[in-house]
Amino acid sequence: MTYLAALIVFLIYAIPFALILITSLKDEQQSKIMNFALPDQLRFENYLTVFEQGDIWRGFSNGMFVSVTVTLLTVLLCAFSAFIIQRRRTAFTRFAYQFLLAGMVAPFSFIPAIKLLQTLHMGNNFSGLIMVDLAGQIPFTILIYYSFVQGIPKEMDEAAVVDGCGPMRMFFRIIFPLLMPVVSTNVVLTFTAIWNDFGNVLFLVPKTAMWTMPMGVFNFQQLYTYNYGLVCAYIAVALLPVLVIYLAGQKYIISGMTAGAVKG
Repeated sequence: MTYLAALIVFLIYAIPFALILITSLKDEQQSKIMNFALPDQLRFENYLTVFEQGDIWRGFSNGMFVSVTVTLLTVLLCAFSAFIIQRRRTAFTRFAYQFLLAGMVAPFSFIPAIKLLQTLHMGNNFSGLIMVDLAGQIPFTILIYYSFVQGIPKEMDEAAVVDGCGPMRMFFRIIFPLLMPVVSTNVVLTFTAIWNDFGNVLFLVPKTAMWTMPMGVFNFQQLYTYNYGLVCAYIAVALLPVLVIYLAGQKYIISGMTAGAVKG
């Protein structure tokens, strides 16, 4: 039953991906059918058209900048915050922890977010998008780090203090290296979520010059509505960074999540 369930999950993800790859190599007429039949002739020029006319490099660079920035900020802020909240059990830290976790169930509203960004003069630059994406990642990430930190003995903190380590040095030299399994999980999940984000970019980024890859796919699809070969080629290129990140860190995802759950 375990292997059957794994096979079903694999097919759920593999079948659409295979359909995208096959369709991306078809001409306009054949791509309209959207089936698994191999094309009469492989149209690799679809990918060349995407790079020449799809403005894909701008979407790629924007997406990498936002995704990498949010991922780095999430790792550093959430790891350090979770460590402090778990180690200092005061009324304030308990309230902060509960307040942050409330963000996992509180619905996100775009209208107040847009107004807030306009008030802060962050509505027409990447800083506003990055702050909103970061805020969305903090609650779940804090929960993961908090559970993992619980399993690290406090005696290690005390030993580091005795050896002369200050708070920052103790965290980055002693604690942070022990968090590598959950950090790897955090990097994969956060980068994937931000790279694939569509809603925040659609509502919070008015400038087309700031659009990331999902918005690039959306815009390209409007230009080539019925040429699914070109659209699927664009989608295939947009999926590559996520696949690379996931394949590089897939072995850490389950181990990091499981370790955090057990230690919690």
